[in-house]
Amino acid sequence: MRWYCFLLMVCAGSLAYGQTKISGSLKNAADGKPISGLSVTVKAKAGITMLNYTLTDDKGAYQLTFNTTADSVLVSVSGMSIQKQVRSYPNQSGFLNFDLVYQGILLKELKVTPPKIRRLNDTLNYAVDLFTGKNDRTIGEVLKKMPGIKVADDGSVSYRDKPINKFYIENQDLLEGRYGIATNNIAAKDVETVQVLENHQPIKALKNKEFTDEGAINLKLKADAKNVWVANAQLGAGLAPVLWNNELSGMYFGKGKQLMTTYKGNNTGDDSGWELKNFYGGDRNLDFPVALGIQSPAEPGLSRKRYLLNSDHAFSLNKLRSFGKDYKLTANFSYLNDRQKKGSYSRYENFLPGDSTLVIEERMKSITRFHHLETSLKLNANTAAFYFDNSFNFSGDLQRKEYGSVENEQFIAQGRTAPYFKIGNNLSIIKNYKKLTFRLNSYNGYGRINDDLNVEPMLYPLLFSDPGLLSGTAQSLTQQLFVSQNSLSFRIKHGKFSQNYLASANASLLKLSSSLQSMLENGGLGKTTDSLSNQLNWNRYDFGLAPEYTYKDKKVELTLKLPLSYTRLYRNDLILDRNIAQERVFFMPSLSANYKLNLLWSIHANAGYSQNIDGAENGFTGYIMQSYRYLVQNEGRLPERSMQNYGTGFRYAHPIKMLFVNFHANYYRSKMNLLYSQEFQGILTLKRTLDIPNTANGFSFRLNVDQGLNGIFQKLSLDAGYNNSENTRLNQAAITRFINRTLSAGTRINGKLGEWADFNYGIRYVGSKNILKNEVRDFAPIHSATQSAGLNFFPLKDWVLRMSFENGYNTAVTGSGRAMNFADAGLKYHIKKLEFNLEYNNIFNTKRYIAAAYSGIGSYYSSYDLRPTQVLLKVRFKIK
Repeated sequence: MRWYCFLLMVCAGSLAYGQTKISGSLKNAADGKPISGLSVTVKAKAGITMLNYTLTDDKGAYQLTFNTTADSVLVSVSGMSIQKQVRSYPNQSGFLNFDLVYQGILLKELKVTPPKIRRLNDTLNYAVDLFTGKNDRTIGEVLKKMPGIKVADDGSVSYRDKPINKFYIENQDLLEGRYGIATNNIAAKDVETVQVLENHQPIKALKNKEFTDEGAINLKLKADAKNVWVANAQLGAGLAPVLWNNELSGMYFGKGKQLMTTYKGNNTGDDSGWELKNFYGGDRNLDFPVALGIQSPAEPGLSRKRYLLNSDHAFSLNKLRSFGKDYKLTANFSYLNDRQKKGSYSRYENFLPGDSTLVIEERMKSITRFHHLETSLKLNANTAAFYFDNSFNFSGDLQRKEYGSVENEQFIAQGRTAPYFKIGNNLSIIKNYKKLTFRLNSYNGYGRINDDLNVEPMLYPLLFSDPGLLSGTAQSLTQQLFVSQNSLSFRIKHGKFSQNYLASANASLLKLSSSLQSMLENGGLGKTTDSLSNQLNWNRYDFGLAPEYTYKDKKVELTLKLPLSYTRLYRNDLILDRNIAQERVFFMPSLSANYKLNLLWSIHANAGYSQNIDGAENGFTGYIMQSYRYLVQNEGRLPERSMQNYGTGFRYAHPIKMLFVNFHANYYRSKMNLLYSQEFQGILTLKRTLDIPNTANGFSFRLNVDQGLNGIFQKLSLDAGYNNSENTRLNQAAITRFINRTLSAGTRINGKLGEWADFNYGIRYVGSKNILKNEVRDFAPIHSATQSAGLNFFPLKDWVLRMSFENGYNTAVTGSGRAMNFADAGLKYHIKKLEFNLEYNNIFNTKRYIAAAYSGIGSYYSSYDLRPTQVLLKVRFKIK
């Protein structure tokens, strides 16, 4: 053992003796300052292999240790922007210093094309500049070109065929659902990145506790668009007859403060009010169950700019102030004043039992004027341990007046006033305690509507016994609604499993009063009668317990819900002096599953069962004239529904290849205890209900494909859908079973022809078929197709020439109206802060849009009046 240790010590000493150590420092020859981070290497003078290497430290020092039998070595120093030095040095330990000289390095031109879409975990980053065309001004126009993202005609945004649950600007939800204000006013050149936040949970306290498959949008602004005021204005004037189109907007996006204010007004067919729509859903807890309305033209399936005869003024003010990272106060205010005119001819064919058909023809005109106001104030705290959100909301039509006329066998005049308001407060509190999560939600709201409808001449003389000549019918309806919805829940998480138990207590209290009276020749009203009046107190109370069980790992998510509810309904009919109480227990289980095959593929499935009892719209027993030809009287018993629903589908997303595919299939089957009937007396319709159980069922599927491309074609979108539904209706005392089938398919292409032009093209097909079971009649399918194309030329740097064309075709239309053509043109010129935009719309002066389709037990044909040819000049300029 001693000899073994002695040999090891001798060998170690020999190795240490054979090593060479060279050290030194590197300095800038110009100022003598040390240079760090440079590479220093050593090799034998006649050798090829590197013996060792190192980098200089912060003081420019280095040290090399190596073994070689050569008599000398080469020491090399190199680095970015440094002139390389190589010096010979004897193979012995010592010091070697270098004085170095900086020199510029000329690199060959290298063009790097960044990816259009980058993924970082659950976030997709779309590079806005790579999707923006020379004619795109707002970020909303660019969103339409991004694969996976869809912008509907009404401005709503969806990702992978599902509506987004949040729209952020610099990670802040300034607009609280009214994100059309952002997409139509924020300039595309000011946005650096559009982020899609997949499976977005906006509440930090519920992250990794409650899961969602919905996405969110976040706009990341460029540095020069933040912490500065931006203000823009537009003035527009034109002919056909006198046209105007004006805008004013101002915005500021800072670290702790955001502000957007807009004004838009026009009579050119641009719907300013659509920007103010709340795509989060708004206050849907206060929906009045019964509504009156004048008979007016149904809007056609065409761009609203083609047919909207408007004169509107829309104003919005949105302000957000954050306090620290997680606390914020948001205020939103909007006001819309509009006047809309409509005109159309319609023909409705109702297929009656046997071979007969009831035909209703109407030439309709209407004018609607309203003043709508919405405001909300929201205080929010959003931390990982605690969440607080309180939102106070007010909305209503301060004034609403509708006028209309119908010409069929006679001239019918209609008038309606319907001012209303809704006020509500929504409170949500969430608190985490280790593995426990407690949640409290409370909504309380009140609304009132005064609805009055007058129709002339008298259409229902047998209902009234008033003496003298009766000139018309007057329907008044008042509804007061109070809603309170409250729930308390707690969630327990054990690794991959979580349990949630929710207890709820809800109340809906409605007072409904109505009166149907004759209008006398002297301008007065006839007497009221019990059969034509309603005085109804409708109180509904719901109590529930909803257990929920979830399993989630990296690939699988399973959720089982087992809600059990108890409903007690009190109906107090003051006219009939009748009190009715109903009790129901509903059990509505559901199961959903998501399986993530890999980063690209995922599949999902769901199954559920639901039950419900209808509301006051089927509970009043006195007559109510809801429109001039729709008189409703219920028999008192409420429809009760139960439904089974099953769905499955898959999703594929490959951001690098810019390919997004979504498929979903659904089947439902429902049961109802009552059967609705329509009884026609000439053109007038009476609604009845009979105690006949009936079923309905149907299935559908839809497919969406978005492919981003590089080259001439930039984006290709495909979609297809099929729907088959089977229902039962009582038709003139005969039970009729009917089937509606609809098939649709379409594609859209966006492309770019170098730097001098870009284009878009879209085509859509819709086919519909009606089948009446146990009937010998056969109805031919209706096929329709629409095409649209746009071409933008860029002949000079600041010039854009635009041309667009639309075509519509419908097999159910005869004559020259079977094919309809529309064309527009425009010229835009940009100089410094000014932009001139000349528009020439509806070049062919197409005056009507004709459509036909099957609807329920019948078919519908309409010819809608369009805007005439118009020429408009807009001047847009930047104020600040």
